[in-house]
Amino acid sequence: MLQIVKTKDELKKELDFFVWDFKIGDNILYNTTVLYELVDDFNINNKSYGKPISTISISIIEAIMVDFIYRLYSGTNHFPESLKDQEGEVKLKLRGETIKRKHIDLDGQEHEYLVLKNFNFSPMIQVYEELKLFGDNKIIYQSLEKLAFFRNRIHINNYFNNFEKDENETFSKKRVQITLNIMIWIFDYFKIHYPRPWKNI
Repeated sequence: MLQIVKTKDELKKELDFFVWDFKIGDNILYNTTVLYELVDDFNINNKSYGKPISTISISIIEAIMVDFIYRLYSGTNHFPESLKDQEGEVKLKLRGETIKRKHIDLDGQEHEYLVLKNFNFSPMIQVYEELKLFGDNKIIYQSLEKLAFFRNRIHINNYFNNFEKDENETFSKKRVQITLNIMIWIFDYFKIHYPRPWKNI
């Protein structure tokens, strides 16, 4: 059986501790609902849902990490207390990860402004490691990189020869359980280390 060691309600409460963009939070909750339904069906009815379970759990991890990057870039009062000593370094790094956008106002005047680029998973993991956002825990950065390759197996043609040729072997129960375990670890880490200001205990 696959196990998610927390209930959906527990994950919702944890998410409320640290989520920055509430629409991303809503979509994470939607995906956790789907995830729990798939895991239940996998366990009860022996369904072959290893691939969608893995894909969704990794997408939830990525969404949490992206949301936090937005918070670090935009947050002032919401910048995490635990990173205050690194705030200048973090802000400088993220200013280098922006792109220019243009906006035409009601008077027809064109304005340029900067927004964070759309991060792919692997480059974002590298930003996390460079800024030590998961501390000095080398294992988590390596594990996340493996998950990035694992999720790329959503492409059935497997151009880059990631993992086994047969998807029923690639999406083994062991690997699927690992993705779920890392997802739970991510929720826990953000709740403990990066709570929003009003959630500090």
